[in-house]
Amino acid sequence: MFFSRRREQGIRVKHNLQQSGVGFTFLAHHGSKAQVISIPMEREALDTYCRWSGFSSYVAWEELYEQQFVKEGILSFDHIYRLLQDEDATEILKELGIPDESLTVTGILRLESMPLQAELNISLYDSNGRNLDRVGLRRGAMYDISDQLYLLPERVYRLLQALEAEYEHGYQKIGICQKLAEEAGIQLERFLENEDYRVIDSYEPDILVHAPDHLEVIIRGNDKEESEVLQGNKAYTSFGEGTLRRRYVKTKRVTDDLTALRKKSHIRGEEVPVFLQNPSAVLEDHTFSFDLEEFSERVKGIVPIQRIRPQYNQGTGLQWVDETNGEPVEITEEEKKELREVLAKEPTSTFVQTTKPHPRWVFVTKHLKDELFGKSSEQLVQHHKSQYRLDIHNNEDELEFKINEQRDGQDAQVPIPPTLNGDLFDHQVHGYRWLIKLSSERQGGLLADDMGLGKTLQVIAYLLYQHEQGLLGPTMIVTPIALIENWIQEIEKFAPTMRKEVYVHRGSQRLRDDQLLSSFGIIITSYDTLKLDQMILGKIKFRNIVCDEAQNAKSHASQRSHALRAMQANFRLAMTGTPVENSLEELWSIMDYVQPGYLGSLREFRKRYIETSDYDSLVDTLKPHYLRRTKEEVLKDRLPRKVVHEPITVEASVEQKQLATTMVASIANNKLEILNVLGRLRQLYGHPGAVYPPYEELESSRVPKLAHLFTILDSARERGEKVLVFTEFRRIQYLLKRAIMQRYGVRVPIISGETSNRQAVVLEFNQSIDFGVMILSQKAAGVGLTITSANHVIHYTRWWNPAVENQATDRAYRIGQTKDVYVHHMITTDAQNFPNGTVEQLMHQLLILKSDLAQNVLVPFQSKEIEEVLAEMVASSRG
Repeated sequence: MFFSRRREQGIRVKHNLQQSGVGFTFLAHHGSKAQVISIPMEREALDTYCRWSGFSSYVAWEELYEQQFVKEGILSFDHIYRLLQDEDATEILKELGIPDESLTVTGILRLESMPLQAELNISLYDSNGRNLDRVGLRRGAMYDISDQLYLLPERVYRLLQALEAEYEHGYQKIGICQKLAEEAGIQLERFLENEDYRVIDSYEPDILVHAPDHLEVIIRGNDKEESEVLQGNKAYTSFGEGTLRRRYVKTKRVTDDLTALRKKSHIRGEEVPVFLQNPSAVLEDHTFSFDLEEFSERVKGIVPIQRIRPQYNQGTGLQWVDETNGEPVEITEEEKKELREVLAKEPTSTFVQTTKPHPRWVFVTKHLKDELFGKSSEQLVQHHKSQYRLDIHNNEDELEFKINEQRDGQDAQVPIPPTLNGDLFDHQVHGYRWLIKLSSERQGGLLADDMGLGKTLQVIAYLLYQHEQGLLGPTMIVTPIALIENWIQEIEKFAPTMRKEVYVHRGSQRLRDDQLLSSFGIIITSYDTLKLDQMILGKIKFRNIVCDEAQNAKSHASQRSHALRAMQANFRLAMTGTPVENSLEELWSIMDYVQPGYLGSLREFRKRYIETSDYDSLVDTLKPHYLRRTKEEVLKDRLPRKVVHEPITVEASVEQKQLATTMVASIANNKLEILNVLGRLRQLYGHPGAVYPPYEELESSRVPKLAHLFTILDSARERGEKVLVFTEFRRIQYLLKRAIMQRYGVRVPIISGETSNRQAVVLEFNQSIDFGVMILSQKAAGVGLTITSANHVIHYTRWWNPAVENQATDRAYRIGQTKDVYVHHMITTDAQNFPNGTVEQLMHQLLILKSDLAQNVLVPFQSKEIEEVLAEMVASSRG
């Protein structure tokens, strides 16, 4: 009797090393035969290969492809290094066979020509002393040695790139490569050790403010030698000290800039230069005058930003000095307190304005953060070169700026523009006419309609009306970056005749001339670009400024809010379904842009509304400038049902309980660690593999939430319906994607903070037929997305704020939905470790108690209360 051996079938990934990155080929092996799989896989291929071994490697590739890390078939080395900084992404790279650690290397950099020719060569060696170029083949940042991939340290790769780049001067190449070699731990040959090449490719003038209309530009370097080089006319200069030589070389751009700058060392009146993205370069064709008459009446001047760095001296210890002139700077305790308060609310702020003992802007360095908070700051602050900000009457302590009321606006019965490509619901018609009336009265408005009621369409109809009246431009729409594409698509869909008026103002090639910008009908920009370009945009007399998702400027002390309030416009509109998330001060900040002075000063507002919690009086006061409608009010009979099921309760698996016991036992007695464990517990109950990689391949029966998720998905598939699954945890998103694709053989897109093409992903999902699943993070997908092709919403893990969960659900439950929408929540119990309730159980109970607050968008929702209760819960579970 003969026994046939079962032929092995599986998917293998083959790497194709390129100079810029890694390409991938997927092969379907069936016994001795191998077939190339076309990627991304079509539906039929997914159905064929989803249960083959090795399919997870394809899922990993698709995840990177959908997040646009893989472009034109290549995963660039730049993206690989970026992904390796993310623990979750590292696991995805490992699935693809990409090394998750860099090779340990040493090396030596040699000069093999005269310095002016700068022919440099590098030899690299592994830890065994082998010359890597002799034992392997390098492409970009990787070596292929005996069919095994090895990744070079990123700093070594940057050095290799620099060796292959083009330069204006040989000294420039040597100087750059010397510095990179030292940073990468690469040895310099003896000649280069004695030759110190320094490249001056940027500089920051020392700006002395004699008066608001008189600045003096002083060119200084970091030391006496560098100052001499900058002030001289030679392209390169050498200094000797024994056998050592220091050679300085200026780039052509710096040389040209300095020539222009010397002509304007004293700048008075209207010729005060504004330093834009790169204040070190004052180009004649990019010099903008500063004249208060050109800006809003709210602008009272410019404020120079002081850059402070620590300096350690023997005897005196730590001192703070001004980076531009080295002079000592005193930071008072009052100023430190101000800085701490602002940074606690805006931890990524680069500049902070202080008021005590005198007003000034402070550049926030990592060292300054460390000093303020007495610890090592977790995130380096991005170096930002702007040296000026518009100074405004901020209305915080006293009411300094107010726009007077006037009520003689246009008749509300304005017809709908005939070129509008779509029909408006009654509430949208009302909103459209409300906008026109406010605009005709030169009053501002806050449009706070519930999510999914078509705020964008109402605004587009209003702008189209102005367009047809010849009154459109210039209009500025300020929006989060992720929604720029959505605005363009909505304008193309509903107002195609207006599309030619649109200019997107962002990116390194954006216009920097206010006259040119004023020629566009609609300028769409992001909050951060507005902040950067406030000195340009602030001079434009906008007819309309529309701020979408206005909660992005909710902090009155933030740079975004200051820049926004400094703009000038006839009509100012804020759009947000959540004008208050954590504090009523957020509403004041938005309204101080919409209608400056209407709610009084911030001090008065606190006393009148915050300290008294007088929300009813506040709503009455807001009415002339505030419009909010809910789905229950206006679409009760026009939308299908929203069925919120009782939470699905599952008991933790053996693996989850074991890991939970270990986590709780390891908690130290500090709040920060407890909160960290809370996050890990939430991930654990979602999938053990999210916190312990060996459990990634657990069967669904041993991951209770996943098993119940499959039950819901099985039912949806039988009916050919689509499902949205929400979880903010990146690792769980990937594990769910892999499990769902393997079970159902369908593509499972993910929308997270990394997704740059959200609208395209949603469009493809909406257009696909039959059963489908999309995974989303609540926060990233909470705004700007319409996914009415789905009618099942599963909150796989919970969010702290019920309002955010409601926004997530409203991706499906909104205008355009034709089916009943079913909402599911999943909760894990673990009586062994948490007899009083797991983090998920208590979180659900607290969210239910707070749900009424979530319906009233003017009542602050304190998510910190939930965190504190949960922290106590974890602490008490330890006995």
